[in-house]
Amino acid sequence: MARVLIVGCGDIGLGLARTLLAEGHAVTAVKRNPLTEAVAGLAIVLADVSNPASIKGLPTGFDQIFVILTPGQRNEESYRAVYEKGLANLLDYFAAHRGGQQSRSPHWIFVSSSSVYGQHAGEWVDESSPTEPRGFNGHVLLEAERKLWQAGAGNTVVRFSGIYGPGRRRFVDRVRSEKPVQYQPPYYTNRIHRDDCVAVLAWLFRQRLAGKVLDSLYLASDSEPAPLAEVATWLAAKTGCSSPPALADSISAAQNKRCSNRKLLTQGYQFLFNNYREGYGALLDRGEE
Repeated sequence: MARVLIVGCGDIGLGLARTLLAEGHAVTAVKRNPLTEAVAGLAIVLADVSNPASIKGLPTGFDQIFVILTPGQRNEESYRAVYEKGLANLLDYFAAHRGGQQSRSPHWIFVSSSSVYGQHAGEWVDESSPTEPRGFNGHVLLEAERKLWQAGAGNTVVRFSGIYGPGRRRFVDRVRSEKPVQYQPPYYTNRIHRDDCVAVLAWLFRQRLAGKVLDSLYLASDSEPAPLAEVATWLAAKTGCSSPPALADSISAAQNKRCSNRKLLTQGYQFLFNNYREGYGALLDRGEE
């Protein structure tokens, strides 16, 4: 049995907690607000990591720490509050308690995003690709990744692409509202099902327990980057909507990037949902879109 701390227990964090509890591990979760329903065996610490006083008294004797933070709002101030201040507070706190009676040196897994890549001409990107973010979110996350590695060379970053799944209705609602999309040139989209987010993190943890040394970085996205118009047209057909109208073609329009999951596949991870058709198809069949 391992002792695990999950900092940020939203949808993905809670799913991970349930998975690890079912496997017999002792799990503690740090969360800003109380859970709406109790989870048997899960220890909850209510704290705001952006406030160092809030995490005083947090236990430190963990084997594994997952950091799965979510900003309160989509602006730079909110991102810096959690990814800059919050992560720094956590790293400082555990560094200050290293060597204590209840302390050990945990391995950290930090959830980041493919927004750290700035490629926008349809290029393929992987863990070795240059990171030149185009938005504030990518810049803040890139700084956080570097901070984590500076704190421990053996720590691991997982970059998720666009997360979709139950309760994440934004794209489906967009298709149903028949908003225009870019057909030409193709605007590539990358996604990963919420269940695969949970499964990737749990799989990496199991790899460590089995004695394998994790890489410092993994890019987690499904196996089929697809043009936005293709996904929207498919969803429209599946939901009985009209195909979305086209935006005016522009030779200078951004084409985004294509995320490669080759490293995860090569090391043995098997995706639950290999592409948008499998993932959205399952959601639609269950009425969870």
